Amino acid sequence: MGTRLRPATRLVHGALRTELRLVITRRLRTARLGTAAAFFLTGLVFATWAARIPARKADLGLSDSDLAIAFVGLNAGAVAGLQVGAVVVTRLGSRRAVTVALPVFAALLLAIAHAGSLVTLTLALAVSAMANSVVDVAINDQGVGLQASYGRPVLSGLHAMHSLGGVAGGGLAALAAALGGGVAVHFTLVAVGTVVLGLLASRTLLPPAELHSASAEHGEHSTWLSGWSGRLLLLGGLAFVFTFAEGTALDWSAVLLRDSHHTSAAVAATALAVFQAAVTLGRLGGDRLIGRLGPVTVFRLGALVAGGGFAAGLLIGTAWSALAGLGLLGLGLANLLPISIGAAGADRNLPVAVAVARVSAMGYLGSFTGPAAIGVLAHLGSLPAALLLPAIGVAITAAAAPVVRTSPSAPRRG
Repeated sequence: MGTRLRPATRLVHGALRTELRLVITRRLRTARLGTAAAFFLTGLVFATWAARIPARKADLGLSDSDLAIAFVGLNAGAVAGLQVGAVVVTRLGSRRAVTVALPVFAALLLAIAHAGSLVTLTLALAVSAMANSVVDVAINDQGVGLQASYGRPVLSGLHAMHSLGGVAGGGLAALAAALGGGVAVHFTLVAVGTVVLGLLASRTLLPPAELHSASAEHGEHSTWLSGWSGRLLLLGGLAFVFTFAEGTALDWSAVLLRDSHHTSAAVAATALAVFQAAVTLGRLGGDRLIGRLGPVTVFRLGALVAGGGFAAGLLIGTAWSALAGLGLLGLGLANLLPISIGAAGADRNLPVAVAVARVSAMGYLGSFTGPAAIGVLAHLGSLPAALLLPAIGVAITAAAAPVVRTSPSAPRRG
């Protein structure tokens, strides 16, 4: 009798295993969609503020130097927020962190919109940037964990959603300005929508017990000075170079076309769009490319395309070559930072959130020192010559490609 039951028992066990795999697959897919939504909303909120900077500057009667002070507050808040995010995400999990920090980040648009002085604007930007950084650490923690669970690259696609959110935020801001909508009304609508969608998205994220990246196999985080390794420092240095180049392109691309190549204002304005579109397109196809060629090869090719293409565009010396160079810079850079963050998150010596925060902090340093450094160099020589610095720097990073290699690992449970 028992012998007759064995085939049936095996059949039942097989069916249960199949059903369990389907449940896990659906859970991962839902969490991935929620994480993608969180990336999108973060890009949307940041672009909403960034696109209306001129309006807020005019409302408050700020000078360029006043605005620079406000940006100092923003950058300081961003760096501090990364450290807060590392602690919060490690202790509470990225799901809880997103549930709280994303709505707070969105709601702080109201504080920015209603700030009545340089002091209050600076404080609002600092707190907003801190909340943004906490969200950044949390969603990257989710992304790294999902990538480990899927067993294939997904992080570049998630970062692409952040870029798309930025495009959407800029488009909505342009529409609001064209319709004559005030900043307060515009920011309120975006904030309310983001809070609602953010809370819905956060419900789909994986809790620490399911998120493979939240593993006890990672070391304990004690202080900022502990737990550093040569590999993590190198990954942080690479992030610095990439964000240095990206920040430079964002701030100086239109100036390059307008002042150095004497194009019309309309043509100059397309420079930023070309760069951002190239970054987005590169990230949308990045996961498939990494899955086929591997992170090391994609990293090396990306660095050479970005640095070499931009340098060639500058050296040819025409407006069209500069536009093509900016496009190649964006296309090549697209996957370099996601690959670096993924490699940092695979380090078992630190919790994922801590490793991500440390690499991101060094990246932030590049993003706000790059544009200023290029300005100084351009003053001493010329802007095209100054822009060769980030181009060459990115190309050189191709030599460090092996550092992003990650060995396959079994799913990790926290």
